[in-house]
Amino acid sequence: MLAKSSHRADVELTRERLPVPVIALIESATGMENASSLSHTEGVTRLAFGIGDFRRDTGIGGDPMALAYPRSRLVIASRAAGLPGPIDGPTIGASIADLAADIVTATGMGMTGKLCLRTAQAPIINQQLRPDDDEVEWATGVIRKLTRPGVVVDGADKPRLARARALLERDEAFR
Repeated sequence: MLAKSSHRADVELTRERLPVPVIALIESATGMENASSLSHTEGVTRLAFGIGDFRRDTGIGGDPMALAYPRSRLVIASRAAGLPGPIDGPTIGASIADLAADIVTATGMGMTGKLCLRTAQAPIINQQLRPDDDEVEWATGVIRKLTRPGVVVDGADKPRLARARALLERDEAFR
């Protein structure tokens, strides 16, 4: 994970010295403005959101609505570059309820991972990111129905099918 990723050159210089896959951690307004360029940089495998430093840099509050634009920007940049959904920043504090609420917000915005500051948060994050049984059942039914020839009939079917496949991929990743 490359902290303070702000410019394409940050990743390129790092990759010259250390040729490994890079998760670009976006922690500033400059990094956010360059998210698309960073996501298309060779070697970048994922974007991550450094919420705390980003908030310090920009003065934006911690309310989910205030962070909706930067989260969306990372999700769109990731999708446009063919990367997995970005990793959301950590939840500050030890409250399990706050962590769970943050995960619901982040996944609703299209984030597919969550950084943690405490080891004890990891099992909670994995449990929350994994689709529940009802979601898996829905996804399985949609795929069974819509993958038969000639069944996709309207414009809503393809997005439903894509969401169902993504849910099952996420379920598999967090088993």
